[in-house]
Amino acid sequence: MVNLASYLFWTGFALAGISSATYLAHVVSASLWLQRLRAAQAPADTIAVSPLTGAPNAGLGRLATTFALLTAIALTVSLTARWIAVEHAPLSNLYEYTIALGWGVSVAWLIFERTANARRFGVIALPIVATLLGIATLFPDEVIPLIPALQNGPLLTLHVTVVMASYAVLTVGFSAAAIYLVQGGEGRRRFASLPSGEAAGDLAHRAVVVGFPMLALGIALGAWWANSAWGRYWGWDPKETSALVVLLALAAYFHARAGEGSVAGAAIIRWFVPARLRRSWRPDPMWWLIAMWALMLFTYFGVNLWITGLHSYAGV
Repeated sequence: MVNLASYLFWTGFALAGISSATYLAHVVSASLWLQRLRAAQAPADTIAVSPLTGAPNAGLGRLATTFALLTAIALTVSLTARWIAVEHAPLSNLYEYTIALGWGVSVAWLIFERTANARRFGVIALPIVATLLGIATLFPDEVIPLIPALQNGPLLTLHVTVVMASYAVLTVGFSAAAIYLVQGGEGRRRFASLPSGEAAGDLAHRAVVVGFPMLALGIALGAWWANSAWGRYWGWDPKETSALVVLLALAAYFHARAGEGSVAGAAIIRWFVPARLRRSWRPDPMWWLIAMWALMLFTYFGVNLWITGLHSYAGV
């Protein structure tokens, strides 16, 4: 079963790369369509300036989604085979968890693509999946016994799965936030072949609305497990602290969005920050989602690889 899991992992890795390239071709096709349309409309002696947006090739879009679906299926079967082989949820080291995170992002992306009609955002989401799977190849894949702190099957599965799912959904939010900022923010569209700033902002907010409570629940489940394993709910372990900082970055995003575009405009901040300071330049709220994702990556990789703590289960 271990060999089957490995084979299907490599299959999923290859499919994720193909899907990434196809999503890129889907987006580029919209730009080529625009160029042809403008060339056809413009007289020979004039330069046409058109507010039209490109219509991407529908066939390429369906093909990209198909490869994304095949990626998710291959990874699903791979993780299932690994689960059978190791006799517990394959979430105990960075090799297993990174594959699971790549799988989670692919599934979350497919759900949002279907429900939000947001196919072109896959130009960022699927390369992230492929990158995560590529990083997984850097970690040892040997099957090793669980350490005592992890020998709680139900809590291991529940806590880590909820946190992984929240990270996957928040990665979709990051993908949309990145396109929002590339487009120049709400009301602007620097690249006609990409989704508009409004569409990107809407998708990012939807993802955060789903991911924020999931992450909070995952942290709460971790506290429950910590009390069972170590006799305390919270001990400011590096992993605990870093996960909390990610949650606070998301809270800052909500404050910024509600407070006239910045944390400084939120009601609680207005109580003690002078107006002249609040009127100064402030970043777009979407930058909090970029910061959140960077902090999330640090929580995931940095704490496991470079900072010693009770959550150091990298397997390297």
